[in-house]
Amino acid sequence: MEFLLFAVMVFFLSMLFSMIGLGGAIVYVPLFYWSGFDLLSAIPMGLLLNTVTSASAAVTYLRKGLVKLPVAIPFIIISMIAAPVGAYCTHLVPVNILLGIFSIIMVLIGTQMLVPEKKFFPATGNQENISSFPLILTSGSIVGFAGGLLGIGGGSLVMPLLIYMGYAVKTAAATSGLIVLFTSFAGLIAHLTSWQPDMELVSYITIAAFLGAQVGSYLMHTRMQPQTLRKMVGMVLWIMAVRMIAGLFGILSDGNL
Repeated sequence: MEFLLFAVMVFFLSMLFSMIGLGGAIVYVPLFYWSGFDLLSAIPMGLLLNTVTSASAAVTYLRKGLVKLPVAIPFIIISMIAAPVGAYCTHLVPVNILLGIFSIIMVLIGTQMLVPEKKFFPATGNQENISSFPLILTSGSIVGFAGGLLGIGGGSLVMPLLIYMGYAVKTAAATSGLIVLFTSFAGLIAHLTSWQPDMELVSYITIAAFLGAQVGSYLMHTRMQPQTLRKMVGMVLWIMAVRMIAGLFGILSDGNL
């Protein structure tokens, strides 16, 4: 019954996050951590679901021609090189510091999702600047490292970058989703040596993530308004960030840091 509950939650989260080009690990990792898994197990589980969600959605987005490959390919190469470095550093950083970084990222991303794009990116225009290789190099390195360190695919960083470069929300989401697929997979491989998964649970949540992403990618392409989705995700991230910060202050007050 517990596994079925996890599968239902993963299905709806996968459906939601696949619509906006995020794998969802920014929610999956703290969700599993709060459910009793240690952080070094929650991170590869989040990366696995990121990989499955992004792969499922990428099939639809590639078929519809929404992915900008001239941007995605160099980004993927650079971020996949950096991801194992971040995964290695996970074992060197205290858990509470990792959780603190998570909470900060969730607040920043949630704020970004709630603020109208024109205010958050006032100078983007519609130029679709795909020639900025130094920007892609720097961002790809940061995304890959952060993905390996925290168990996030990096879509929360890639998505606003692509919007800044002038891409429409749906194009940015689809391209971000493909990038997240490979950064998540690279991070997952780097974490496999220290992960002892419950294969029954993994089977449930993997199937749920795949099906949820199929539904979400279809709805994003045909029916949903991107701005509505952004606000929904922003609210979810803010609520979870507040919950995580409250937990951290509880840890700090007990003197366990």
